[in-house]
Amino acid sequence: MELLNRRTVLKSAAAAGAATGFLPGAVHAAAAGAELFTSDEAGLLVDSVVVLGEKSAVLIDAQFTAGNASLLADMIAGTGRTLESILITHVHPDHILGLPVLLDRFPDAKAYAQTDIQAILAQILGGMHAQIAGGAPAGVFADRFVVPEALSADHILLEGERIEILPPMAGDTALITPVHIPSLDTLIATDVAYIDTHLWMEEVATTGTEGWRASVESLRGIGAKTVIPGHRKSGSPNDSTVFDATLAYLDHWEAARAASANAEDFRTKLMDGTEDLGFGFAIDRGVAAAFPA
Repeated sequence: MELLNRRTVLKSAAAAGAATGFLPGAVHAAAAGAELFTSDEAGLLVDSVVVLGEKSAVLIDAQFTAGNASLLADMIAGTGRTLESILITHVHPDHILGLPVLLDRFPDAKAYAQTDIQAILAQILGGMHAQIAGGAPAGVFADRFVVPEALSADHILLEGERIEILPPMAGDTALITPVHIPSLDTLIATDVAYIDTHLWMEEVATTGTEGWRASVESLRGIGAKTVIPGHRKSGSPNDSTVFDATLAYLDHWEAARAASANAEDFRTKLMDGTEDLGFGFAIDRGVAAAFPA
């Protein structure tokens, strides 16, 4: 793969579409040979990464809303590359529900997920789509869902270069496959790391954060120069500071929870000093999981 020495940083469209009424996501360079799309707040500030070869491309994660997925598709089309593969890193809807929009635009692309993750998606994706899209106005989400193919290999090839798919590890859910691109010195941490946003704590509120913390340190040990988190504000860092931000939030969460007697108290303590963070949708869900009614 011939890495790009020059990149055109594409500007996103003026709106995500009349059906959604959402502000567009942001597009900017992630590293030489990659472009990064960060969705708007309505799309939960999700990062998708387009890895660029000379003529082809691979996409990591497919966005949440139809509007953000469409803008991502515009970005990919603007690179002039042929989209060959789409990797879904884990089962959360904000990383996969936009997949049909991408496949409609790039019908020759193949969508994959690691075998264990694909097996879960095959069981839950239909119900997930019905629950989320069924309660939303028409056009906000794709009108169908697509289960990716199972990928047993530990890599995807792009013009002869390996895109390493790391073994499933814990983060904001039990099984997440971060992606390492040695030729770009880039690590796509996906939902093992966040920065400048609240963390999705619903699934670890009762199990604890030890596994998540171990995954953070494992990824830090790779030593990649560019580190792209799963959720961020546009313009936030793409480097190892995302690990520090993630661990600091986990510390804050656990300290606030230990000092709280009920959900209201916990929410107040959790919001202290974090008022400017994005992904506010995560707060109430995490609090409710920590202090169920």
